[in-house]
Amino acid sequence: MRSNLRELAQADARLLRELDGALPADGLEELTIKQLKEHCRQRGIKGTSGLRKADLIRRLRAGPSAPAALRESKPMGLEARLDRMEALLLRIAAHLGVE
Repeated sequence: MRSNLRELAQADARLLRELDGALPADGLEELTIKQLKEHCRQRGIKGTSGLRKADLIRRLRAGPSAPAALRESKPMGLEARLDRMEALLLRIAAHLGVE
């Protein structure tokens, strides 16, 4: 099951990279961390002092009106996501009586 979940996650990652390449660039990657933090401040996004560049960009793209879970959640590693997916599938299987 874990290998199937890994393949699924990798396929999703490939698809997201393709979609990301097709979307118009907003130029955030070219900005410095200081400039990104200033954009966050101007847009009312708080809690950016210890964030890395990728996290600042993610918060800016999510915007201040995005749900708090999206704005403040830290990116999860592949293994952690696989563990969560596996646990969820096991719970569903137990609920349905499938082993």
